Amino acid sequence: MNPRLSPLALAVAWALVPSAYAQSAGNDRVEPSATAGAAQALAPVVVTANPIGSSLFELANPATVLSGQGLRRKMQPTLGETLAEEVGVTSTYFGPNASRPIIRGLGEDRIVVLQNGVSVLDASSISPDHAVALEPLLMDRVEIVRGPAAVMYGGNAVGGVVNVSDGRIAQEGLAKPVVGAAELRYNSVSNDRAGAARLDFGNERFVLHADGFARKSDDLRIPGDAWTPSEQALRGAPGPSGRLPNSNGNWDGGAVAGSAILDNGYVGAAYSNYSSRYGTVAEENVRIRLDMDRFDFAGELRDLGGAARALKWKLGYTDYQHQEVEDGVVGTTFKNKGWDGRVEYLHGALGPLTGAVGIQFTDFKFSALGAEAFLPTTTTNQFAGFVYEELTLGALKLSAGGRVSRVKVDAEAFDAAGLPADSRSFTPLSGAVGALWTFAREYGLSGNVSYTERAPTYQELYADGPHIATNAFEIGNRSLGVEKSLAFDAGVRKMAGGWTGYVGYFYNRFTNFVGLVPTVDPATGQPLFRDADDRTIAATVDPTTLTAPIQQYAFVALPATFQGFEAEGRVPLWSGAGRSVALDLRADYTRARDRDNGDPLPRIPPMRFGGALVYGAGDLSARVDALWARAQNDVAPGEQPTDGYTLVNAALAYKLRALGVGWEAFVRGTNLLNETIRYSTSFLKEIAPTGARAVMFGVRGTF
Repeated sequence: MNPRLSPLALAVAWALVPSAYAQSAGNDRVEPSATAGAAQALAPVVVTANPIGSSLFELANPATVLSGQGLRRKMQPTLGETLAEEVGVTSTYFGPNASRPIIRGLGEDRIVVLQNGVSVLDASSISPDHAVALEPLLMDRVEIVRGPAAVMYGGNAVGGVVNVSDGRIAQEGLAKPVVGAAELRYNSVSNDRAGAARLDFGNERFVLHADGFARKSDDLRIPGDAWTPSEQALRGAPGPSGRLPNSNGNWDGGAVAGSAILDNGYVGAAYSNYSSRYGTVAEENVRIRLDMDRFDFAGELRDLGGAARALKWKLGYTDYQHQEVEDGVVGTTFKNKGWDGRVEYLHGALGPLTGAVGIQFTDFKFSALGAEAFLPTTTTNQFAGFVYEELTLGALKLSAGGRVSRVKVDAEAFDAAGLPADSRSFTPLSGAVGALWTFAREYGLSGNVSYTERAPTYQELYADGPHIATNAFEIGNRSLGVEKSLAFDAGVRKMAGGWTGYVGYFYNRFTNFVGLVPTVDPATGQPLFRDADDRTIAATVDPTTLTAPIQQYAFVALPATFQGFEAEGRVPLWSGAGRSVALDLRADYTRARDRDNGDPLPRIPPMRFGGALVYGAGDLSARVDALWARAQNDVAPGEQPTDGYTLVNAALAYKLRALGVGWEAFVRGTNLLNETIRYSTSFLKEIAPTGARAVMFGVRGTF
């Protein structure tokens, strides 16, 4: 047997036991109660993956929903770390303050992060030190679509979509005049103090909403040395130990919103602000000032008559600024201002078909100003139309969709790099077909084939300068064309009954994957270096001749393949006398290769296996989780291997009602084995491990 393919064989073995967990079952993460042995209900609709309201069991795309107690138990200060233990999802982890999701080994501009169905439009996709401008404490629900969702959200969703819902714009009226919630948390790993509150008041016709949050943390405690032995040898120093320097920060923000509830729909608007001040652990003297103002508008008209089921619209405007401050002086200012919106028309039966058609439009201006700016000012404009249809033939449900976009990227003259203005236009096309066969009660076999084209980003086209956060002198490629890929998903799921499960395989073949690769001297093959302080100095193979040497990288198109498996499941072990015990199991694996030379691609997650013993007794719930990650030795040229780890966590929660308030108290222990854990997906894995053994506790009240 080919040893490199052995993880796929393990996936087949996994499928033979009744522990494969449907991608949605239990993903609301409500712990088992006395009814754990009974048939489980279908999970909520994932609107991100399907515009017409199909349940998760009816989707061809693998998807996950987090909400309620399960989401609160996993919450971390960043979106990436909150989702990092989900099947198929890992994290960029640029220290505890900046982390973005990676899905099936794909990140950056290949993962779309949405807020209530509209793009966040921050700058988190261009650099891992840029935080996602969302506060987890204010999240009501997170939807994760694994695999291409390009039909709905364009080629930038070739890896998947993460949609965060916060409930600010109410879609239904209130049964009581006032409802609200408040939560306080403390985490010993960084002395993190956090609190959030929300209030909704109104009636069946009008709803007002207000929320706010604040968080403050000290430097992160770590189990041992921050630097790996190889990094210590390279730098000739032991480095910090016990604490991760410059990893503290503080955050605050909030929102106000209002909705008018109509007889057949709603209209609403919201204003929100997000502000953070945090350190970047890559540089001990650099701080980040991030401020974002956002306006959201949304509405829906239902039951319009005939085959017209609904008309939906969403629009968001973002004014984002991110400053990198070195020794109290602003070095570089990143700004992003723009709109993202969509309109969807849902129709009922037209002959045998039900479906939706819609448009999406995006227009934003990005600028990077200052001494370390590595990008010119650019404007990106996109307009797209899409269609999605479903056909049900007995036990077989077929789906198909297509999308055509027009993308234009205009770059102003980049004087610092001596480059002229430029403009590029692209017409990406995407399409998908899927099928779900319910071959037996509670069982389904799904398959999905997607063709995706992604227009290159302004960074891939026009970067030219030192990007200190990634320790790379980046060179864009103005001649890049659309990135093309063909993806395939297949899975088996059991969605209800005593045990539930999902196991699936994915394969994604890129014709011209745009990657950032080291440049070499054509004559010697040696890596080239540039001076980070003086970009006019030519590239050289001898870094000792430079004042501030930094390796040069270029964006190039190369053939690539991503493939792997995912599995998760819940097995009830015992129930009786109002108590229950269940076992959760999960596994995932991604393998990515440059097909030209067979080399692995950089920063790919390792194989992971996990399990949890879950106990429920009425209002009391408890669980112990263990996640084992194999060492990542399958690394790209010049990349260091990453040690494996075992992560053990435990959680306990209790609910009660007193003084007219529903209370939930919870405590969670993390990294109980106190292991030094480094993510192979992180640019900073050599200098920034995750946190030491810690305890987090909190209390939440709802009324």
